[in-house]
Amino acid sequence: MKVLLTGITGNLGYEVSLNLARRGITVVPCVRPGRTDFLSSHPIKFDQVIECDLTNVSSDVFVNDLDSIDCIVHCAGDVHFNVAGNKNQQMMLFVTKIAEKLKVPVYAVSTAFVYKPPERINAFNNNYEEDKFQSEQILISSGIECCILRPSVLTGNSNTGNIQNFSGYYLIVRAFLSAIHKAGNKKIALRFPRMLGNSDMVPVDEAADRISQIVESKRLGEIIYITNPNPPSSEWILDETLKFYGLSNMVNMLDISFHEFGKLNLTDEELALYKFISHFAPYWSKVYNFPESVCKNNMIDSAYLKKILTVFRSRENIEKHE
Repeated sequence: MKVLLTGITGNLGYEVSLNLARRGITVVPCVRPGRTDFLSSHPIKFDQVIECDLTNVSSDVFVNDLDSIDCIVHCAGDVHFNVAGNKNQQMMLFVTKIAEKLKVPVYAVSTAFVYKPPERINAFNNNYEEDKFQSEQILISSGIECCILRPSVLTGNSNTGNIQNFSGYYLIVRAFLSAIHKAGNKKIALRFPRMLGNSDMVPVDEAADRISQIVESKRLGEIIYITNPNPPSSEWILDETLKFYGLSNMVNMLDISFHEFGKLNLTDEELALYKFISHFAPYWSKVYNFPESVCKNNMIDSAYLKKILTVFRSRENIEKHE
């Protein structure tokens, strides 16, 4: 089996490439122009690499160079919540165009958060979710055989704690550490509202394993959720994170909503944190009841958080001194 894989430089695409290879599946990575240097340190030495811009629908001259491709695994995406524009839709137009020419199915990674219960069917938390939803519609309406994969928040490898790029949860941790440090310099505690929802986090290697299994078994015509079947509370995640850094006594948790917190007379540090965290608020202030997931166990425990935060702290220190 041979697949064309997009997004290999991202968190999920990288893990998917490793998992597919372990299954004996040949991977042909499709990378942005100028990013082939990333592959020099990749554990897999690829026989073929495609270099193209997925947002440029006309840049498909490489199609004639692809022999015996069985499917496209589309992991690439723009995850900027409020400035994604329609880049995910542009990429999906490219992918469907290539799939039509190659006459192959598409396994497309979206996000679990495009799911909406009946009472919120047309509501999106941000531009990213809407862009992802519309990209799904482009694929479905194309008539191409496909499988849509909807993972939730992806965090570090369950074995190593490592992840290619720090996003999502890690950005929140970074913002908290910065705010606590600045407040500490003024000898004041940082206030923050209690986090009332759940944190639907899934280790990136777990998600990659599920996706690779689906590709290998050639499941098509489905929308599949790759979410945490028993997600921990957001409050527990924050408590464990602060405990790891020894900063629990530096944050004063208030029994008010996030919206109410924003109306307080906030310090400069609290206001900066509030503005940044507001982009992520829907993902820790709500309880999402997704359809049944292909993941069967919650792997997010204290030992796991310690593992991924150890990697985060180590790499953050290295990057600060480079």
